[in-house]
Amino acid sequence: MKKVLKIIDTASNIGAVFSAIFMILIVLLIVIEIFLRAIFNKSTLITDEYSAYMFVFVVMLGLSYTFKEKGHIKITIITSRLKKKTQRYLEIVILFIALAILIFSLYYSFKMVYDTYSLDMRADTIAETPLYLPQIALPLGYFIFILQVIAEIIKKFKYEEDE
Repeated sequence: MKKVLKIIDTASNIGAVFSAIFMILIVLLIVIEIFLRAIFNKSTLITDEYSAYMFVFVVMLGLSYTFKEKGHIKITIITSRLKKKTQRYLEIVILFIALAILIFSLYYSFKMVYDTYSLDMRADTIAETPLYLPQIALPLGYFIFILQVIAEIIKKFKYEEDE
C-alpha cells in the first residue's frame, strides 16, 4: 500500500512541476509580447489565447499537489469543536463526497474533450488551436486529483487502524 501511495504522491508532484513550468511559460510569453510591442511595434497575436490555455493547465495540474500539501482553504469553525474521532469520520465522508464530484467532473470533462476532438472544434482565433488540446488539462487534472483523494481516504483509514 505504501508503494501505491508513493506513486500517487509522485503523480501529484509531477503535476506540480508541470504547473510551475506552465506558469514560467506564461511569464515568458507575456515578456516576449511586451518586448515585441515596445521595440518592434508588433505582436505575437497569440499571447492572450495561449496564456489562458496554459493557466488552465497551471490550475488543474496544481490541484492535487495543493490538496496533498493541505494548501486548500478549510473552514473549520464547526469541525474544530468536534471530537477527533468524529472529525476523522466527517473528513472521510467529505472525502467520499469530493471523490464522487471529481469522478463526475472527470467523466464529463473527458466527454467534452472527446466531443471536441471528434468534431474537430477549433478556437475562433488567428491560431485556430484545436480546442481539445487545452481541454485535456481538465480530465488530466481531475484524474490526478482523484488519485490524491483516494490516497487521502486510504491514509484516513490506515490512521484509524493504527490507533
